[in-house]
Amino acid sequence: MKLFFILALSTTLTFLNADDSKEPKLGFTLKIDNKVIKLEENKAVKLKGISENPTVTLVPDKYRYFTYAGLKFYYPSNMAFEADFSEQNLKMWTLDGSDFVLSVHHYLNLTITAKSLAAQLKAYYGKKTTTAPISYTFNGVKYSGIRVRATIAGSGIIQDVLELPAKNGSRILILQDAIASEKVSEDERNLILGLLKKSFKATP
Repeated sequence: MKLFFILALSTTLTFLNADDSKEPKLGFTLKIDNKVIKLEENKAVKLKGISENPTVTLVPDKYRYFTYAGLKFYYPSNMAFEADFSEQNLKMWTLDGSDFVLSVHHYLNLTITAKSLAAQLKAYYGKKTTTAPISYTFNGVKYSGIRVRATIAGSGIIQDVLELPAKNGSRILILQDAIASEKVSEDERNLILGLLKKSFKATP
């Protein structure tokens, strides 16, 4: 599922750090008989007390850890990762699932509010688009924003545009989902929101 929004907000040149364009690393767990060993990339692990003919299984982690733009949270490892730094004033990361899309916008030298971005979205999607206040509580902290409900190419979507505190510039978190009547289940949404509720942290 793709995310629909407006990017066009160009301003001054800002140098970007290429490192945060990389997808967060995927961890692995090595199971040897009844032993469970957590593996880290390029870090050797010494095995002791292993039987002569062990049964070995390498299991990828179910979640990755997002750590960019001063934000930290876990998300399902099967979500597609994309980083877009093509706009000089904007860093944007998109995590794309089957129905649910999570997008982080970091406006480096601009003051962008959830209200102003939602207004742009409404104007772009058309007159039938509706907006309403929305809020989420992640890790004990309440984040307020605007819910945008629109129909794109005959499909209904909901975008919750949340404003995050930022010391410099602006940070916006967009949670996009298909409307309930067009989904097989709410499992993906419930999983992602559950991870955000437990692990989300936003530093200034």
